[in-house]
Amino acid sequence: MLVDSNHSNKNKQREQITQFIGSLKEKTEELNGWARHAEASLTGEGFGTYLEFRDLVIECESFNEIIQRRLTTDDKPSDNPDLQDQLDELSARQLTLAIHASLKFLRYIAEKNLPIGSRDVFIRELQDLHRMKKTLDNERLQGKVDQAALDDQRKVEEILNVVIEKAPQLFSFDNLDDEEEDLEFRV
Repeated sequence: MLVDSNHSNKNKQREQITQFIGSLKEKTEELNGWARHAEASLTGEGFGTYLEFRDLVIECESFNEIIQRRLTTDDKPSDNPDLQDQLDELSARQLTLAIHASLKFLRYIAEKNLPIGSRDVFIRELQDLHRMKKTLDNERLQGKVDQAALDDQRKVEEILNVVIEKAPQLFSFDNLDDEEEDLEFRV
């Protein structure tokens, strides 16, 4: 009886994880649409669309983490290799979309004058790129991320250097306290 109950719980957990992965597939398709929309609208006012896309990337990463924890804490990872593989494929797809969109974004700000507010966007992009690089290095994703995405990641790093050379004031934190004080009065 205890064995049947344990087996039933494992089946329930598997069904729940399968549903989560189904939801994540839908989010990944949504992410794909947002990526195309964000890339098409990269102008000063299009940064808002790009930021919404980046928020969805973070949402997907968080959902990935929740599913990954379910896979590793509820069962031995080897108990559900098909689910782990599905999750890894979705993670690789999301990462590819994020890297490609980042490449477009960085090319845009490298070629154009940086619009107002781009410092904050740029700093956030640096954090996101660091997170993506760590994800790319995950051994579970080796062989799942296509070569084009890996090439894009290399290009992103090259363009990042161009942007840094073009706009060193983005990294001037001397006036950061003054800006925060100004923000306090505006809020």
